[in-house]
Amino acid sequence: MSNRKMVLGREVCLIIFLVFTTIRSEENLALSKAASQSSDIGNGRWPASGAVDGCEETDVFSDCCSHTDIRVSKTAWWRVDLGQISTIDTIRIVYRDNFQQRLAGYQLYVSNTTTLPTDGVLCYEDTSSTNSSVQLVVTHQCPYVGRYVTVYNYRNNPKRYNWYSDDALLELCEVQVFGCPVGMYGNGDCNQVCPASCYGRNCNSKTGSCIYCIQGKYGNTCENDCSTNCKDSLCSNESGFCFECIHGKFGNACDQVCSVSCKEGFCAKDTGYCHGCVDGKFGNSCGQQCSVNCKDRLCAKYTGYCNNECIIGKHGENCDQDCSVNCRDRCTRDNATCIECITGKHGETCDKDCPMNCENNVCVRTTGLCNGCIAGRYGVTCSLTCPVTCKDFICNQQTGHCLDCYPGKYGVVCGADCPDKCTDNICSKDNGRCLTTGSRNTEQSSADSNMIIIAVLATVCGLQLAALITTVIYHLRYRQKRKNSSNTGTDIKEEQSVPDTGYTSISPRQEETSHVYEMVVT
Repeated sequence: MSNRKMVLGREVCLIIFLVFTTIRSEENLALSKAASQSSDIGNGRWPASGAVDGCEETDVFSDCCSHTDIRVSKTAWWRVDLGQISTIDTIRIVYRDNFQQRLAGYQLYVSNTTTLPTDGVLCYEDTSSTNSSVQLVVTHQCPYVGRYVTVYNYRNNPKRYNWYSDDALLELCEVQVFGCPVGMYGNGDCNQVCPASCYGRNCNSKTGSCIYCIQGKYGNTCENDCSTNCKDSLCSNESGFCFECIHGKFGNACDQVCSVSCKEGFCAKDTGYCHGCVDGKFGNSCGQQCSVNCKDRLCAKYTGYCNNECIIGKHGENCDQDCSVNCRDRCTRDNATCIECITGKHGETCDKDCPMNCENNVCVRTTGLCNGCIAGRYGVTCSLTCPVTCKDFICNQQTGHCLDCYPGKYGVVCGADCPDKCTDNICSKDNGRCLTTGSRNTEQSSADSNMIIIAVLATVCGLQLAALITTVIYHLRYRQKRKNSSNTGTDIKEEQSVPDTGYTSISPRQEETSHVYEMVVT
């Protein structure tokens, strides 16, 4: 009877096993594949291949398990090479019975490289807080694409929990990786081809549904076209909603048009709100007009407040208040302070009068001090009178010192007399010294006078020299005539018959009339 029950029990188990394997659509990709581990124990009695041999006995002494060396280090790893890049669905782990403290804290990785034990993506990490909560037979969802599956364990110092084993080791009795090679799915032997619209021809190993779609497609098997208004023709695999819209469109399918008042035609995909507004507009969809008092009609997108400045004569957040009538054109937007005042005014709002003696009635806006004073006045407000001794009644605005003095006076207020010895009673304003150099015209006149004197002296000397020469000639002629008279009486008579002119011609030309100077000498 007991033997019959045992046979019946085995048959039930066999039926359950057959049912399980029949409904599973993908295959165990790890079965009998190449496996390796960080260390071995027991002279190779428990190699890495013990976890991919199809035996699920959990008694390590059944020789169906793998086992790393307990004495090696604080880290341990086991890895299986699936032989090709595969689409993984689930990973099932069967661990040595009753050794939760050794498995606790393990990690599960899927990768395409083997440089480090922790290469690739982390599929699962055990964070059980009690020994009893660690599952020794467990299946993990691990929907990744890769070639290698790695089980990794470590022990920090201090350990995460006191009940953890002191050393890291792995005692895996079976590791099963269910899925299909990339591009295939279903029917236990993965003999169906994934749809062509699946990105990389990669699909779910059970259902054949695409994990990702090629550009422009969506749907379970990527059989539908994304909207032409989707940017780069990209949309959600499941819903077909666009990730982004082309310029000027919004909505899930990007089939709605952004407001014409949106700056450069851009708006938010979900709401249609403009990213910015064209000049003169504000609001979520830029449908409202900025105030005409905003300079250049520019205002904040959400509040409508003027951006920077107001038009001439206005102030306030919305530029709806008037500047003071005494402002010269503009005032500050926030506190209505005038930038400049009209002539004769000063103060923040230009409501105060400039001092009456300011030159041209102009003073500093902030202080009210005069820029310059009228003639005869000095001081910061031009309220003081210049000394009457100043020439033209003009003095320095700050000190009151005369700028110039009348002839005969000198000093800071022109109160001292120039020395009597000064020519024309003129002296230096600063120290009273006589001024001896004249103007350029005076120097020229002096030079002209000297030239006249020289010319007169030269003329007089010339006349005197001419008179001397005439006298000498006269006497010589006279002596010669007397000598001739003594020798010939006829000659005397002839000479006597000639009128005595006072001189004798010495050239054959007609004799000239006697020179006046010669007449004087004769």
